[in-house]
Amino acid sequence: MALRLPTLRINKTWLMLLAAIGLALLATVLTTRYLKGREASIAEEIKAKAQQGGPKLSVVVPIQDLPVGTPLDENIVAARNVSEDLLYPEAILSDDFDKYKGQSLIRPVLKGRPLLKTDLRPMFADFSGSLTPGNRAITVEVDELNSVAHMVQPGNRVDLMLVMRREDGGQTVVPFMDRMKVLAAGQKTASDGNEEKAPGAKKNFSYSNLTLEVTPPQAARLTLAQDIGKLRFTLRNEKDEKSEDFSVNAQNILDEVTAHARQQKRATMAGVVEVIVGGQRSGPSAKSVDVSVPLAAAGATGQVPALISATPRPAATQATAPAAPATGPYDANGLTPEMKADLKSLLDK
Repeated sequence: MALRLPTLRINKTWLMLLAAIGLALLATVLTTRYLKGREASIAEEIKAKAQQGGPKLSVVVPIQDLPVGTPLDENIVAARNVSEDLLYPEAILSDDFDKYKGQSLIRPVLKGRPLLKTDLRPMFADFSGSLTPGNRAITVEVDELNSVAHMVQPGNRVDLMLVMRREDGGQTVVPFMDRMKVLAAGQKTASDGNEEKAPGAKKNFSYSNLTLEVTPPQAARLTLAQDIGKLRFTLRNEKDEKSEDFSVNAQNILDEVTAHARQQKRATMAGVVEVIVGGQRSGPSAKSVDVSVPLAAAGATGQVPALISATPRPAATQATAPAAPATGPYDANGLTPEMKADLKSLLDK
């Protein structure tokens, strides 16, 4: 009797599964090796570029993540050499660390990131230490409107307009000072980083005065201006360096509004006769009345009867010819009873 070898039944599904697992493991190993090799090559490139780069500067970096309000101390920072072309102009150099020691952070700083001057809030023995040499501080009273609803904050820039009273009793508004730096709003001398909110969020902070940084001549002008008129503050963007030159008074506004109203009226109304009393079209003594003329009474053509004949007549004929009797609702002067009533009421005023 011949021996027969047992036949193995191979499940193709399991065979495909094992093959897929093997290929996945192989791909994982190859990918890991590639990433490690790529990471090493990138590190070598960075190191080579750093060695071939320009001069390096020693800057101050924190040795741990620092939260808002942390006072700067030598125990929480270290010095690190960084290529000069990779640094911000506001980076704090190691040699200048003593100038900023003791100041508090107004925003969080991550470990190893160079500290910037803008990350710190200046701390002075008194308020005078915050002034630029040669400048002065002067305080001006403001209300809610003049402080832009109390949204003016220390460090902002504001423009000042002066409202003056003229000799004739009117008022004129002129630009007085621009790009004035706000040192303090009330007793608040700096915007705290932990008070930052979303744009438009309500801030429960109010004050009744602003302290501005000025030169001595500006301080004298500002003091005199408070006696001769009223100051109005306008908030401006700190990056906006444009200056404006203008002069506005009540007569300018009145003339502009009157001219605009007349243009609108002439463009939208028809069949109106304007009667001017006083000999002027504009100004405080101008008097005018618009009298509506019914078009139906003007004839089939819809035109207002002419006050003076279009065809001139000889002088002798004009002197001897009797006046033509008025026809319809118009009298010899071309006026209706309604027009006469409007004129009478205007003259009575």
